[in-house]
Amino acid sequence: MTGRHLYAALHLLDRQLVDGDGHLCGNVDDLELTETDEGMVYVSALVSGPGALWYRLGRRRLGGWWRDHIGVLMGATDPDPDRIPIRHVADIGSAITISLDAATLPSLATEHWVRDHIIGHIPGSRHDADE
Repeated sequence: MTGRHLYAALHLLDRQLVDGDGHLCGNVDDLELTETDEGMVYVSALVSGPGALWYRLGRRRLGGWWRDHIGVLMGATDPDPDRIPIRHVADIGSAITISLDAATLPSLATEHWVRDHIIGHIPGSRHDADE
């Protein structure tokens, strides 16, 4: 098996996720590891989103509840919205570039819901930063 050897805690965890157009789309909160028949372990998916972060921080009940209830309430339609399969990783550097469009990531459902239902109703919040 060939591939790039990385230190997960140093090169992957807590890195910023960026889509191909440079839009920010979250952080890597956890990793999904898979073991081959030969005993080799590799990263099969990046995990991102509030539920994944709570889970990683040892709050497994809260993380699971967040994914199962809040994510659905906020509009996540994917049954496993926090997973970004490793095949969608385009580049690993100071940030991790993915080949998916940031707007289509289900793990951003919470952010979109808060923007549309809370922040958007605050007077003065709907203007361009350049104005």
